[in-house]
Amino acid sequence: MPDITLLPHIASFYDTTVDFLLGCDSIRKQEDMAVFKEKAQVLINQGKRRERLELCRAYQKKYPNDESVMFELMHDLFSLDSIGNGDEIISIANRLLNSNNTEYHFGAVQMLAFTHSKLENYDVAVKYARSIPANRDILRSVLKGEELVEHCKWYFWRVCDDMYATENRLTQCAEASYTAEDRHKIRKAIYDIFNVIFSDGDFGFWEERLARICRDMARSSAESGKNDRAISELEEMCKHLEKFKDFKSIDHTSTLVKGLHYDISQSGKRSEESLAKVILCDLNENSRFKCLENDDRFASIKSKLEALV
Repeated sequence: MPDITLLPHIASFYDTTVDFLLGCDSIRKQEDMAVFKEKAQVLINQGKRRERLELCRAYQKKYPNDESVMFELMHDLFSLDSIGNGDEIISIANRLLNSNNTEYHFGAVQMLAFTHSKLENYDVAVKYARSIPANRDILRSVLKGEELVEHCKWYFWRVCDDMYATENRLTQCAEASYTAEDRHKIRKAIYDIFNVIFSDGDFGFWEERLARICRDMARSSAESGKNDRAISELEEMCKHLEKFKDFKSIDHTSTLVKGLHYDISQSGKRSEESLAKVILCDLNENSRFKCLENDDRFASIKSKLEALV
């Protein structure tokens, strides 16, 4: 070990700092990045996407080559304006393609597919989308004991999100040629599967998703001229929203997901607006709900939503 008085000369010779030689820079960066991740999570929990983007920008200046900062920045850029930020998203994603971190690599592929799709570069988007292997879970074939049990339970928990996203794509695709009643049947089937997986009614975080499904079912019902059914579904939607407003955490009891713990801090928000406000605007502005305007129950539903905003 060199004499401590030589450290400034050694640092100067190698054009670096004494802190770098002692490893202090690395320690400070680790502490700083921990603060970044904590702040970023709080902001996404609050739906403050623009503030989160500003945070990412600030850390990008400090650590221009840090993959975790690039990864978060890429997603915020896409969330706020996927088309306007398209070139920057693609630039960051191309850098992350060479990452040794599996999450960052596949996240980059996903962003390249989504962004090129938004920019109407269909063939390029399909190329990236097809490069991701089919969703084959091999962990369930190699894990054992408690790890296997927990992994399988989380599969059933997460499949709900995949079902909802896939249903949205399917029912909104004009080429599917679905009638309003067809769309209602599909959404009702997804709603029923949620109830099968969470047989005890311990939906927890998924109360939010169920509220959206009820809103979508009601939209299809109104479009089909089944106004009473639409009202009943909107009333059920309000029940889910009331439960979601008070949701903090849950320990699931239903057999398929028994013992899993989920905390609201693990989730993010699309925007600072509450779901109740988004749905209230939809009820006021969507022409499909005009047929319900003279029903006193519809006015009561909107009053409940106003109280939840």
